[in-house]
Amino acid sequence: MRAALGIAGAGALGGLFVLAALAASFAPALSYPVAASSPSTGRLGVAEIGALAEAAGFRGSGVAMAIAVALAESGGDPGSTGHNTDGSVDRGLWQINSVHGQFSPACDYDPPCAAAAAYKLSSGGTNWRPWVTWQTGAEIRFLPQALSWVTRAEAGT
Repeated sequence: MRAALGIAGAGALGGLFVLAALAASFAPALSYPVAASSPSTGRLGVAEIGALAEAAGFRGSGVAMAIAVALAESGGDPGSTGHNTDGSVDRGLWQINSVHGQFSPACDYDPPCAAAAAYKLSSGGTNWRPWVTWQTGAEIRFLPQALSWVTRAEAGT
């Protein structure tokens, strides 16, 4: 689907329109908390992930993709851990892989630090190829909520 639309990452603000078209072509997003974390699960909502992404430097469509990738990777759980068949470990909200030794486990599990790591690994939100969920399109179902939040945030509402 991305190839047909010519999407490699999700770059400039104009990418929001392309992301919206892509998201609209799939089933509606699963319902995740929009504003606050769930006290019982510790999961972060769309707004919290979006704020973390913006604080790390993501802008426009990069914020939307950062939200969608985090939800696809960890379900919004900053304490999420995944063990891979190659022995590597995926950690935290964005499931930063342990092969990226420049980021410590403590950073990967700390949401602001993990957002900064995701920003660096995604080349400022323009290259999501390192994330398997992006490679498989698993983040697409989360784009409608992410785009809605970004649109409201940019409008100041």
